[in-house]
Amino acid sequence: MRKLLAACVCALALSAPGAASAQNREGITYAYADGVATATQTDERGRVTATITCRPPTGDIVITDFTLTRSARRATVATVGIGEVRVNVPMSLEGRGRNRAVTINLPQRPPFLAAVQPNARLHVTVNGQTHQYLAGSADRMKEIAFQCWGS
Repeated sequence: MRKLLAACVCALALSAPGAASAQNREGITYAYADGVATATQTDERGRVTATITCRPPTGDIVITDFTLTRSARRATVATVGIGEVRVNVPMSLEGRGRNRAVTINLPQRPPFLAAVQPNARLHVTVNGQTHQYLAGSADRMKEIAFQCWGS
């Protein structure tokens, strides 16, 4: 009986990685490596949908969005917002295929960071299509900015 129980436990343990991959992996992670602060947002399938980075010494914040590429054709301006505060900034469409992304460079110390409230959401609009980031995304952007600017 104990051998049967042990075999069942082993079988369940071996099947765990498959079950774990079906779990929700949506979220925002933060990393600081080689002087670069980065927040990465993933969807429920674990795919990267956006990144926010800042690299000293320029201190520019770079938003890279992989969800807005279809609506970004011929676009040159994106609207970046936190809550009700918005700013229009130049954008570019870079890469090819699955690596294609909307890239937005925000100048150092963008004034709209003052609009960050707890659980505020960052959102980007290109040609009328909006990608609203997860709750807390504006806080992450602010953390990245201060980490970068403090270097």
